[in-house]
Amino acid sequence: MIRILAFSDIHNDWTTLRTLLQENADCYVCAGDLTYNERGIRKAYEIMKHTLNRIYIVPGNNERPETIAALFPKHVHGRVLECRGLRIGGIGGTPRTPWHSAFDWDEDYAYKILETLGETDVFISHSPPKGTTLAKTADGKDVGSEAVRWYIDTYQPEYAIVGHVHERAGIVEKIGKTTAINAGRKGKIIILGSGAQQ
Repeated sequence: MIRILAFSDIHNDWTTLRTLLQENADCYVCAGDLTYNERGIRKAYEIMKHTLNRIYIVPGNNERPETIAALFPKHVHGRVLECRGLRIGGIGGTPRTPWHSAFDWDEDYAYKILETLGETDVFISHSPPKGTTLAKTADGKDVGSEAVRWYIDTYQPEYAIVGHVHERAGIVEKIGKTTAINAGRKGKIIILGSGAQQ
């Protein structure tokens, strides 16, 4: 049995981050946006450094991949690593918006990353998949990624952990065999090997 704590979109809420990391877990999965515009990334690192060997992370749209890669050895943007035999991989950033975030991309970029990623058991994406409730903003706009949806439809990981759309925090949706979750800043406990999820 493997216990995962998944979370996203902390945005400099250091009290919440400290509380999350007090939860006993075999691995911590962060779907990005620890900070706003990378302000405070060093502070996040200082809080998380005692669990770095268990933190699997992708950058959000407010963080550059090179910054996350420099601080977090188990970053999984565009690569797959293992946690107790589980394959964890993902993609950071989001589809391009008019606001020009620190890390946004066009769908061709995302397809190229995801086509080389291969199979995962736990897929992490800051961007939610297009065409799901996870991708709907408060005004009903779908801000999800076509490439992320393609990856989930094609590879059917057991879990997909996403973030970005704050108002969808805590939402769980099935996409074929995949359980897709916007973990949000409150986090979600996922227990693999027992069929249980909190």
